[in-house]
Amino acid sequence: MTYTKPLLFFVGVLVTLSIAETVDNKEREDMSKVTEPSIVKIQQIGRRFELTRNGEPYFINGAGGSNHLDMLVEAGGNSIRTWSSSRETLDQAHEKGLSVCMGLRMSKPRRGADYTDTKMLKEQRDGIHDQVMKLKDHPAILMWGIGNEVEHHASPEDRILVWKEIETIAKMIKEMDQNHPVITVIAGAGKKLADIQQLCPTLDAIGINSYGKLGQVPSEVKRYDWKKPYLITEFGPRGWWEVEKTAWGLPIEDTSTEKAEFYYKAYKAGIDKKPNCLGSYVFLWGNKQEKTHTWFNLFLEDGSPTEIVDTMSLLWTGNWPENRGPTIGNKKIYDPGNKKLHIYSPSIEAMFRVQTSDPDGDELTIQWDLRRDESDNPSIGGDWEERISPIQEAIVSSKSDSVIIQMPAKVGNYRLFAYVYDRSGKVATANLPIRVEAVK
Repeated sequence: MTYTKPLLFFVGVLVTLSIAETVDNKEREDMSKVTEPSIVKIQQIGRRFELTRNGEPYFINGAGGSNHLDMLVEAGGNSIRTWSSSRETLDQAHEKGLSVCMGLRMSKPRRGADYTDTKMLKEQRDGIHDQVMKLKDHPAILMWGIGNEVEHHASPEDRILVWKEIETIAKMIKEMDQNHPVITVIAGAGKKLADIQQLCPTLDAIGINSYGKLGQVPSEVKRYDWKKPYLITEFGPRGWWEVEKTAWGLPIEDTSTEKAEFYYKAYKAGIDKKPNCLGSYVFLWGNKQEKTHTWFNLFLEDGSPTEIVDTMSLLWTGNWPENRGPTIGNKKIYDPGNKKLHIYSPSIEAMFRVQTSDPDGDELTIQWDLRRDESDNPSIGGDWEERISPIQEAIVSSKSDSVIIQMPAKVGNYRLFAYVYDRSGKVATANLPIRVEAVK
């Protein structure tokens, strides 16, 4: 096993739960017994904004998704965000003492929605109206999120129509429910903030999804003179559109350790102690296929938590968990034969290693698989993608931190994944894009 120098921000002294954390846990238990609607307000105090829930300050330490809720609470989370409405999700969250930013789905112009179609708009409004009426008195409701990146990749004309429709829906919700703020969720900040401020005055705040540019959000909010508070409704690693590419054009995914470091720095730059920020929702507290099955996920498909969960625990509570997950070294997955381009002939065998270590000195177990790579697919904005299964016959043998794989006979793009587990089941991940080409 190869050991590497740990990231500087990972160095710390293990401490026990503080009194403040104990109080937080007690508050969650108390909230889970509440059956009346929550009263959530946004107030301005001097130059800063504050969210309150039932009269108490409430900074959102949230996650996108409704899975692994026990681990979310254990890590110090207090809220979840959904992309559609569900009473079952509300019940599950409330049982754990968590609040919910409830998503209200809207059709998107980039998927063919016509915002000049009065019939479509009426059906959409009626559907949202019914959802709000059914759920508004649930004690877990924190706020309403109208749509998710509805404007993304829409024409300038369609965007204006979208903003006007969001204003219509916001007014409708306010007439039904005066107890909870109403936001819409946009892809990134920028000039659109000025348009929304003008065309959507009923919104209480804005939800911003941001990845590689999260640290720039406070300055963007200031630049475009956004006068209301914001919350970060999605944040995570550098996206596939923001990273370096291979010589043949595939995005190079960061390791889980690089992602953990980025989550930490981005949170500090764009969220923590920002006077007009109400909190955030980390993405994704679960697992989905988006370019790869590891890119945006804090958990593997089997439910194993990545080291990023530990980082969120540090950010939310100020403490590392008792046992921390493994890390990936700077060499990542590499070919010890010094092949740098990672282009191979069909059916040949090749050896790879992964550089890894564990902060607690735990014995590590490494699993490998090779998958067909389709990260160059045209999917955008979190569109559904089919999961890619491992190529079963590709792994010839593995030992310690190395693996021998047999390249597929079929030319094309592939990706080699390493999963490094510690004794508690926590995992670090890395992958390497590979190109198989016929000998000329």
